[in-house]
Amino acid sequence: MHKLIMLLATALLLATSPAGADNAERFDGHTVYYNAFNANMLDKRVAQAYRLRSGCSDGVLTIALRRDDGSAAAADVRVSVVTLLGQRTSVAMQEVKDGKSIYYVGGFAIITDAEPLKFAVTLRPAGDTSERSFEFTRQMFRC
Repeated sequence: MHKLIMLLATALLLATSPAGADNAERFDGHTVYYNAFNANMLDKRVAQAYRLRSGCSDGVLTIALRRDDGSAAAADVRVSVVTLLGQRTSVAMQEVKDGKSIYYVGGFAIITDAEPLKFAVTLRPAGDTSERSFEFTRQMFRC
């Protein structure tokens, strides 16, 4: 299992944009790191292990929540993908734990090539009563 987590982490690093700060939201003692990328970048073993589709019309969304001290934080994470036409689809996010690390991973469909997709993220850190929401947009391409 640890080997699969390392493969996933490598895929996430390769998929991160050069401006890594653009992939983070900060609030109340936490930082949320996020990314969306084409699923064909995933190693097939990682895709199988996390039940993610890895075709050319599939995407992967990753989210990690860190406290200001750098430790991982669990959260209730909900995500929707919204197309230009306003079609909203929920992304089933699964929690992945490896030692002290916690990640949330989900798959989504890329319906139209070169379409900008808006990701609406709502999360509530474990033990917290308030929710935080943010949105980001990524232009997704089918390969």
